[in-house]
Amino acid sequence: MNTLKKIFAITLCLLLSFTCLAGCHEKGEIAVTVGDYTFTSGYYACALVYADMEARALVDAELSMQDASEEDAQDATESTTESAPEEVVYHEHKVEDTDYVKWVEDTALATLKKVAAAKTLCAKAGVTLSAEDESLAKENVNLIWNEYGYSELMENNGVSKETFIEYMKDGFLTDSYFDHLYGKGGEKEVNAKKINKQLSDNYALVNTIDVDFSEFSEDQIKQETEKFQAYEKDLKDGKKTFEQVLLDYTNTSAEDHKHEEAHEGEPKDPHATILGSEETEYFSENFEKAKEMKVGEVKLLTLEDQAGLSLVVKQDIMDDPYYLNTLDSELRHGVIGDAFEEDIVKFAEGLAVEINKSSTKQFNVKKMEYPETAAY
Repeated sequence: MNTLKKIFAITLCLLLSFTCLAGCHEKGEIAVTVGDYTFTSGYYACALVYADMEARALVDAELSMQDASEEDAQDATESTTESAPEEVVYHEHKVEDTDYVKWVEDTALATLKKVAAAKTLCAKAGVTLSAEDESLAKENVNLIWNEYGYSELMENNGVSKETFIEYMKDGFLTDSYFDHLYGKGGEKEVNAKKINKQLSDNYALVNTIDVDFSEFSEDQIKQETEKFQAYEKDLKDGKKTFEQVLLDYTNTSAEDHKHEEAHEGEPKDPHATILGSEETEYFSENFEKAKEMKVGEVKLLTLEDQAGLSLVVKQDIMDDPYYLNTLDSELRHGVIGDAFEEDIVKFAEGLAVEINKSSTKQFNVKKMEYPETAAY
């Protein structure tokens, strides 16, 4: 699993009733011990929620594939019968041929084992969390907690903000160990040529203006399509720059988009957008088409199922060192693949595990709460 410094984590208990995931547990109560490291009930709950969200995503993906197959079969028989979608009862499904609850609980425990392994390896190597990363971890939690409704999601499921911060910090510490091994000067430093190839093969830099047709009438779609076709022609003919097209489309002035010449540590083009392959954090359905374009080429792309349009001008991602620097950790992860996590998992297998079942059994995966307000 990619342990990049991204926002994805979970957290401790504001018990409302026994219908919640969280049982009534004391603050600091130890649920699991792995090697020299202990994990509280709240931390275990955090890993459990994270595992449950992953399990739900896998079930949703499987159901989507089944629905697509059923729709194809229905089209073949020209049936017009429609039925209302049923609410998914996740724990009634299997995940990777394993009972849902068992999969979630096993995955949560595996997470704790990997965290303990990473912390053990960090201690041996003298790797610690920098003040900058600790601050960034807290900022990430604050963003998720306040802006994306995770406070309600996590507290209702037994995870406090303080525990969530610890969970996030441990993820950053694991990243630090990865950088210690594979970063510049590391004992397994990734070759610069491989990093450059990873960037050129899996990322594209473009100027783009996108429009979503989901709420448009047929007349609006027609008008918008004609407008984008005119923009495409102006760009190809050299009558307008991308910024001029952007100003026209957004009905703004140059002052609204005023930017100074790029300084060190900033992208050369403030309007540039990264598109990535499925192997990246920047996945876009337009990536493959953009990758095939020549630098400076202009194309008007139609989104899948006629869902909208993308006006794209190809840029040269290799021409701006900003992207090599900004994507450094992700690029190294891309080159290394699963090797880093496999090494962590292998090391974790040698650590003794002790589970306090009186603490872990209070958490009921089947009764996990997902507030509608949370953007999980």
